[in-house]
Amino acid sequence: FAVNVTGTRNLVHAAQKAGVQRFVYTASNSVVMGGQSISGGDETLPYTDRFNDLYTETKVVAEKFVLSENGVSGMLTCSIRPSGIWGRGDQTMFRKVFESVLAGHVKVLVGNKDIKLDNSYVHNLVHGFILAAEHLVDGGTAPGQAYFINDGEPINMFEFARPVVEACGEPFPTFRVPGRLVWFAMKIWQFLHFRFGLPKPLLEPLAVERIYLDNYFSIAKAERDLGYRPKYTTTEALEHCLPYYVELFDRMKAEAAQPAVQAAAPVPPTG
Repeated sequence: FAVNVTGTRNLVHAAQKAGVQRFVYTASNSVVMGGQSISGGDETLPYTDRFNDLYTETKVVAEKFVLSENGVSGMLTCSIRPSGIWGRGDQTMFRKVFESVLAGHVKVLVGNKDIKLDNSYVHNLVHGFILAAEHLVDGGTAPGQAYFINDGEPINMFEFARPVVEACGEPFPTFRVPGRLVWFAMKIWQFLHFRFGLPKPLLEPLAVERIYLDNYFSIAKAERDLGYRPKYTTTEALEHCLPYYVELFDRMKAEAAQPAVQAAAPVPPTG
């Protein structure tokens, strides 16, 4: 909270005092996710008030604040809502996938193959930021607005990850289990974890929701207001990124194979 909310407020106030004219905030598509299926959702969706994770809550609070400051002290503001960010340099999205693969946790796939979400390739996302800044002027379309910026190609998360994992030389399962069943099992497991101290569940119930429910968003508003169109298709971006992801996986695999080294404190002499 101190970083995402207080830090954002500090940045806004510092920018206003410094005479900054344009402020583009990085929010998240999660600000409207409340456990419901969203297919082609747009910016008219209300903010969620169901906060199962602190990240979503802080992003909602911070985005509301940034947009409320539009025009204050001569500074115009807008907000960009990315989906899952990926590309060369990614240390989050596919790192988590690789950690699960290396741990042997990816035995089945969760949910229906037709369930989709969207992603934000880093170069498409940066393109959206630049366009937003260019339209963040008096009389422009961006001041006070929020925009979903993604690749415009909703895809099943597992089918998105499949070519990357297989390029790393690892098998990828095809058998699927009902998402609702997995969610219910993880919900019970999480309860037992907090109540009786059992190990943490393999998947957080919130994470299961994100992969067994449709969660993808329209970029029509960004197209209309900013002239945004993704510069790269998912296929083009994957071709560009695959060598990086294979290298990242190989490095993680090598690190996982190394024995843990523990430094032992010297035993003081006795007697």
